[in-house]
Amino acid sequence: MARLSDSERQAIEATIRAVERTTTAEFVAVVAQRADRHHAASLTAGLVAALLAGIAVAWLDPWDPIPVALAAECFAFALVYTVCELTPLGARLAPRPMRRLKVRRLGRLLFLDRGLCQLPGRNGVLLLVALAEHQVEIIADQGIDELAGTAEWQRIVDGFTARARRGPVAVALETTLSELGIVLARHFPAEPENVNHVPDRLIEL
Repeated sequence: MARLSDSERQAIEATIRAVERTTTAEFVAVVAQRADRHHAASLTAGLVAALLAGIAVAWLDPWDPIPVALAAECFAFALVYTVCELTPLGARLAPRPMRRLKVRRLGRLLFLDRGLCQLPGRNGVLLLVALAEHQVEIIADQGIDELAGTAEWQRIVDGFTARARRGPVAVALETTLSELGIVLARHFPAEPENVNHVPDRLIEL
């Protein structure tokens, strides 16, 4: 899956800086090509491919020796498993609950890693877009989560999903960041001395 271009990245980071000026809350935006590898989905796809290869060999020539069928099965398994592991296909084949779980886990790890859990106002927010999984996750600290609520985050996520289906992910992300900024500014408006605790930049994984 193609990475963001330099111009798209600059536009997103400009939006982040603009939003940060309107609120004392801190947020981090992350775009991940893939949240994690989906070994179970890759393994299942490889086994199915091996089974189909064995059936195909038996159907084309029932008199082929067993080693020929085994070789075809091993090749099919290795090929499909490798493709699933090295491309977004494995994520696409994984069940939606598993994709959501892996994205949420990555989001929580990044939330801790970026120090968003250590802010004085408990008002850190992380927006994670996992491209291969087609999943979006918003992780918010207690201070902002209690004020905004799950419904507000879900509305923002649904808006991003709808826009990403219709157009470029970068444009959808810019609009979503602006919407997120409105929510943050409502509950944590900017102060005369707006101390910035985290860098205003986009993180790409």
